[in-house]
Amino acid sequence: MVNKATQQQEEEKEPMVDMEAVIKKNNLQLVETEFFRQKKTVTRVKDTKGNNLILKTGNIDPFQIQLLKTAKQMEVQLYFKVPTIIKQGEDWILLEEVKGQFLNEFCDNKPDWCVEVSKKVADSYHLVIVKILKTQSLGNLLVDGQEWLFSRLNLWSKPIVDAGLIDFSLVQQIKTEFEKVIAKKGENFFDWVHGNIIGDHIVMAGEDIYLLDLNAVPRAGMGYHDFLRALDFMFLKTEDEEQMFTFIPKWIKQYLSEFDETEVKLIFAFRNIGILGWDILHHNVEYTTGDIEAKKRLALKFIKREY
Repeated sequence: MVNKATQQQEEEKEPMVDMEAVIKKNNLQLVETEFFRQKKTVTRVKDTKGNNLILKTGNIDPFQIQLLKTAKQMEVQLYFKVPTIIKQGEDWILLEEVKGQFLNEFCDNKPDWCVEVSKKVADSYHLVIVKILKTQSLGNLLVDGQEWLFSRLNLWSKPIVDAGLIDFSLVQQIKTEFEKVIAKKGENFFDWVHGNIIGDHIVMAGEDIYLLDLNAVPRAGMGYHDFLRALDFMFLKTEDEEQMFTFIPKWIKQYLSEFDETEVKLIFAFRNIGILGWDILHHNVEYTTGDIEAKKRLALKFIKREY
């Protein structure tokens, strides 16, 4: 498990792609870099007609282009739209720039609406995945899902254990619980999902809703992982942590009543290990807002399932 976690940590480093060569070859003008989470792989450029575009270089998700094209064809059936692909090449993609407000900009003033939008986008995105699966395999759902789950559990929990916030025995307990569910449900415990249907990947452009960075990844929680991901990111972005701690259990009951509550809480505990161990403690991500100490305390309550 340690080797797998170390490997995935290395994979998170931004790849080296000759962005300047791509810009020159396509007669583009560099406008702005590192404007999104300080990522060097996402750049704002302008073409010869003065159109603002987004250039992504390196680490393009394996199925992103196919998913974008499929979603574009299905837009009339979906709750969201997707950016148009302008041009693509080896390990780079040029997209139209969608201008608007990120969904997380509304999370403090309109939390219920943000959650409703996230749920509708997540459910709608499943239609795109289903369409893709009709023509090709995305991988071994059970094997790939387990590898990601347990390697991330190990990787994300380490900073929390090292900080003395939880005992390693709790991590082992969560791991054992996952193993028991997987032994019972097998592949049916996992699902191919977007993985980041979150506030800064959903753009409100007038009356249109756009979803960015399409991907297909294996995750635990068939039918609801993307929704839980939206909730944990909203928890990171909100200014009122105590209110969010009250709201999240309410939203889980409201939107996920058809699923096993014990399993949902288990996966949400895992998601909070991610935001606490990886986002807050390890990376100290710049997009976290509000009272960090309160977030730590309440994330621990979600991890221990004390709600």
